[in-house]
Amino acid sequence: MDRVAAILEIVAPIRQGLTLAALAERLQAPKSSIHELVNGLVATGYLVERDHRFGLGPAPFILSLNGNRLATQDIDRDLLPRVHAEVGCSVLIGVQVGMSLVYIDQIGDEPALEFAARNHSRRSLYATASGKAILAAMPVREMDALLHSATSQEQPEVERFLADLPDIRATGLAYNPGLTVPNVYSVATVLRRPDGEIIGAVCAIGRAELQDSLPGIGRRVQAILAEQRATTSA
Repeated sequence: MDRVAAILEIVAPIRQGLTLAALAERLQAPKSSIHELVNGLVATGYLVERDHRFGLGPAPFILSLNGNRLATQDIDRDLLPRVHAEVGCSVLIGVQVGMSLVYIDQIGDEPALEFAARNHSRRSLYATASGKAILAAMPVREMDALLHSATSQEQPEVERFLADLPDIRATGLAYNPGLTVPNVYSVATVLRRPDGEIIGAVCAIGRAELQDSLPGIGRRVQAILAEQRATTSA
C-alpha cells in the first residue's frame, strides 16, 4: 500500500506523466516490481497512460467528489446550466475512470441518471453515449486496449460500438437509444480542454419524444462547447 501511495504522489504533480522506467527510478525499484501495480492503477482509473507515460487519472477526483470536497478545476461550473438552458433537456458530464464511465455532475429531472450523478457510480464505457464519445475520440491504440479489456458479457456492447464508430467519428456525436436506461435516449459529445485534451463528455438526455431531435441537440451542444473553448483560449 505504501508503494501505491508513493506512485500516486510521484505522478500527481507531473502533467505530462512519467514513463515506467522514470517512475521505477524515482521509486528506486525494479520496473518488474511496479509494473503490475501500475497496470492495476490504470485499470481502476487512478492512473492514465498516454504515449507510454503514466499520469494521475480521474479516480482520485471521484473520491474527492464522494467526500464533498473541491471539484475539478478543468470543468467550468457554469457549463451545465448554460447547456441545459439552451437545449431544454437534462444534461450530464461524464468522465472515463479506468474501464468505466462516471457521471460527475448533472442538471435536469431524469431520476435514474440524477441518482447516478449524485453517487458517481461506475457505468459502461462501451454502452453509454458518453463512454462511446470518449472512446471514439481516443488515439486508436488507447481505444483498442480498452476494447480488448472488455469482458465476455460486454462483447455485445463492444460490437455495437464498433458498428457505430464510423458515424461517431464523422459527426462527433454518440447515441444511446434507450439501451442503458429504458425509454431514456441520449446524445453525447466530448468535452476538451483548450489544448484539445479530452476531459470527458457532455450528454443530453430525454424521453422517447426527444429521440428524433437528438442530432440537432447534439450539434447545439457541440457549438456551445466550441464557443466556450474559443473564449477560454482567447
